[in-house]
Amino acid sequence: MKSNIFKFYVTLMMAFVSFLSVAQPVDPPADDDPPPAPINMYLIWLAIIGIGFVFYFLNSRKTVNQ
Repeated sequence: MKSNIFKFYVTLMMAFVSFLSVAQPVDPPADDDPPPAPINMYLIWLAIIGIGFVFYFLNSRKTVNQ
């Protein structure tokens, strides 16, 4: 009987040691979310540059075709 209890305790300790050896450390608490990025700050400039690029592309395409 004593041998069976000893084997049970040894098996139980080996199981706990194996669980503890692969345990992940606790993550620290996360920081607050950063403030949102200002998306609409330069949209007008982006539209102007985009329209200018389209005109440039279409004009260069016309000169290649002619």
